[in-house]
Amino acid sequence: MPLVTDLLSTIESADKTLDERIAAAHALAAQGDARATAIDRVIIPGGVFVKGDPPRQEDLGTYAIDRYPVTVAAYATFIETGGYDERRHWSREGWVWRKQSAIDRPRFWEEDEWRAYLVPNHPVVGVSFYEAEAYAAFCDARLPTEAEWEKAARGVDGRRYPWGNDWRDDACGLRGVGPRSTIPIGVFPKGESPYGVRDLVGNIWQWCSDPFLGWGDTSSDEDDEATDSGAPPRRTTCGGAWNTLRWSVSCLGRNGYPMTARFSNLGFRCVAPA
Repeated sequence: MPLVTDLLSTIESADKTLDERIAAAHALAAQGDARATAIDRVIIPGGVFVKGDPPRQEDLGTYAIDRYPVTVAAYATFIETGGYDERRHWSREGWVWRKQSAIDRPRFWEEDEWRAYLVPNHPVVGVSFYEAEAYAAFCDARLPTEAEWEKAARGVDGRRYPWGNDWRDDACGLRGVGPRSTIPIGVFPKGESPYGVRDLVGNIWQWCSDPFLGWGDTSSDEDDEATDSGAPPRRTTCGGAWNTLRWSVSCLGRNGYPMTARFSNLGFRCVAPA
């Protein structure tokens, strides 16, 4: 299909402006963007990498991670095939929350005022940790650990950004770059990680499976329920988002949200055995 090929070429061209790449991605969404629903995972080889700040070495086994965040189109399949009603996809806590809160779709889903976020090849947002966890199980996958997310983003050399140690313009979406909303997957070819994983920083905070321990050294074995007595359980999110400032948009960008948080800047990707 020449049109699809041309649109993909524009999206992947670092010589095109961001507006041109976004327009091409929206045109591709109207044609049917195969990237938005494909199971496309990148193998991250096992071994030691430099993690965290202060830096330390951590050893991980081989795994596969989604090249792009989970999209609106992919998540729609979970809804349409009854994923919210299938108990087997949900953790015990997630199922109780879903039932008590009468949750059967993401926040903002099908709401006209949120149309800019609901383009098929945009990352899905408005999903809690529990919903992200259930979707991953539906796909025979799981949410990444913080370490898995970080290695996919920075490789083994401890770089600050997926593309290197120095800030690079037009490599990710954040406050002041792009529209004040999510944007399509893959429109920042300059932001690719050493392994070829895309959109790891900017656009959306991404759920990880770890309890959130704060913004310092996260090597402690204590969990946040123990250290944050009386507060709702929180989980780590990584990477920064479309509405955050530059300080949070890096391989070291971290935040912690309650597991029930369902925000317009909060999505996820999955990992699976390699």
